Amino acid sequence: MKYLARSISKQENANKIKCLGTSTETKRELGKVFKLPILSQALLKWYSDLPKSKDIMFYWTNDFYIFGIENLTVALEGYRFIRDDKGWIDISKTMKWRENWIIISSWSGNPVIADISKAETPIYYDYVGEDFSPKLLVDSLEKFDYFLSVWLDKHDDRYYKRGEYQSDFYDLMEKEWKVKLSEEEIRVLCGFLPIVKSKDNFAPIEQRIIEKAKKNYVYLDNPGENKSKVILALKKETGLSLDEIRNGLNNKGFLIAAGYGENILVLAEYFISLGAKVRIEQK
Repeated sequence: MKYLARSISKQENANKIKCLGTSTETKRELGKVFKLPILSQALLKWYSDLPKSKDIMFYWTNDFYIFGIENLTVALEGYRFIRDDKGWIDISKTMKWRENWIIISSWSGNPVIADISKAETPIYYDYVGEDFSPKLLVDSLEKFDYFLSVWLDKHDDRYYKRGEYQSDFYDLMEKEWKVKLSEEEIRVLCGFLPIVKSKDNFAPIEQRIIEKAKKNYVYLDNPGENKSKVILALKKETGLSLDEIRNGLNNKGFLIAAGYGENILVLAEYFISLGAKVRIEQK
């Protein structure tokens, strides 16, 4: 069960992923007061060849992350661990959060949860802003690992437009997924993750030549009414702590990201969809 680790190590996938750090201050503070339970053998094996201190982002999604094993406590910030005026507190009882639930990944701030109490380590998901009620994503970590590996290996920007895959290209990915997953499992995974089959079989998109393109800078001027969700999204995108983000929001023009191509524009649209006021500048 090391499909994803092999995919990440491939040279041809190097430009598809981005490794991000996390707040060392938050990690240090949480490490002093909270200890995670012993991880399942399946999860330890999964992490053995993955980056330990870095979170991995699938670059084209702008907001799908796999958390490094050394950052699993920090990943629980805002879910199980929160900080008030007196310091860090564990709200697992209040939120009915089980100690055997470990957040290993997230999409758009929505947690992907591994249940380490079972040998096969089933994977659950939930949505931020709703009543806490995790739902089964797939019944084993091995299937989740395989699904992500195929997604990373097969993704091609030429067949990906505004969050949708060209229909024929999607069918090729689905064929690979069906080697180890059922149609229903694929439907649930794609329904949660940003994987959509386009209704149009559009022509491949030519890669932009970075040397001739202007660089886009995405600034957040106002988080809007959904401030908590925007802050969580900023945390995943930037790797900053919640306190660092709150302090940064006091200054007008919080730089979210900078780069070339459509991914940066899609990221801006994502924050706009959360109700934030976003500004894009080209330089």
